[in-house]
Amino acid sequence: MLFSAAASLVSVAIAFYATASLIVPLRVPAVWKVAGATLLLLGAFKNTLFQMLGGGMFFAPNLPHGVILAGALLYNLLIVALFLSVVKDAVWLLWKASHFLGVCRGAFPAGKASAAVLVLAAVLTLYGTWEAVRIPDVAARDVFLPGLSEGFEGKKIALLVDLHASALNRRPFIQAIVERTNALSPDIVLIPGDFVDGLARDRKDDLEPLSRLRAPLGVWGTSGNHEYYSGYADWAKLLTEWGVALLENRHTVLTSAGGKLVIAGVPDPQGPRFGFAGPDVKEALRGAPAGVPVILMAHRPEDAAKNAEAGVSLQLSGHTHGGMMPVLDKIVERLNGGYVRGWYDVGGQVSGRSALSFKMKLYVSPGTSLWNGFPMRLLDPAEITLLTLHRTR
Repeated sequence: MLFSAAASLVSVAIAFYATASLIVPLRVPAVWKVAGATLLLLGAFKNTLFQMLGGGMFFAPNLPHGVILAGALLYNLLIVALFLSVVKDAVWLLWKASHFLGVCRGAFPAGKASAAVLVLAAVLTLYGTWEAVRIPDVAARDVFLPGLSEGFEGKKIALLVDLHASALNRRPFIQAIVERTNALSPDIVLIPGDFVDGLARDRKDDLEPLSRLRAPLGVWGTSGNHEYYSGYADWAKLLTEWGVALLENRHTVLTSAGGKLVIAGVPDPQGPRFGFAGPDVKEALRGAPAGVPVILMAHRPEDAAKNAEAGVSLQLSGHTHGGMMPVLDKIVERLNGGYVRGWYDVGGQVSGRSALSFKMKLYVSPGTSLWNGFPMRLLDPAEITLLTLHRTR
């Protein structure tokens, strides 16, 4: 509740700034300025209104899909307008400085600049929101693991993360992802968290298509932070019934043609706040066979260095949603241990100033979807990740 109130206050401040920067300078009748300012203010209060009207859950308002989408468009417009306003006002300051120095003459075209920025903000908002809610494409990536046995050469892992089944991402959306995943014929499916936003009684039908995922070596998952906000005990029971085996501080040993591969998982750090265990990679790997590559599911990437030290070969994470848009991605990166999306080498064995080798590969997925609070993707497409395992040459 406190987080929601703080977020609303920040959003209102953004709305007033965007109004002053973009709406007030427009050369249009006052009624249009009032309408524009009202839309920005509605966007600022979106989360508060949704919380009041949609059952009281900040992360999972139970409202019609169209209402969620309309609110998302207004909020996304507000955030995009903020960043573009900063750019426009920086240009205005440079103009003023140049005018003072006698470099340029004439008044800054504030009205035209504001109109151009609003049009650009609207276009980017429509595109970024569409990119966020469409069915994701498949991204195929090769992974070379030291010590991988011949039995796992060429095996395929489908990575799904940040599904966030909700009033925005309803059953048809989840069903389409499942169908696209099954069409890849993966050997293993891994889902490291953030399955859902909302209580099981509200979102059970939307997430149920996960029961149709098929992989001969199993469908495995672990918790994300949003499971705890949504009643983790109920969801853990349902996911297990649907064939998603949860690896919470534990591992399993897969076998193929005489070879072995360890799949492990740790829960999200939010667990202890709700009476559940926190992540413990040492416990997760206790009893794992020596010399066998370890793939770890960890919803957040931030503990990668510690996991590398524990002997993990490959960590698969999400949580960051890829940063969602330029500039914002740099903030998200700083909040997540320096990781935001894509491949990272972690745990270098350093001699002098040069790293001789790396203990672990980290892949941070941009997410297969994202939560309804800010469904925006600019230069940050979602993906169903298909990882093909290879032995190191």
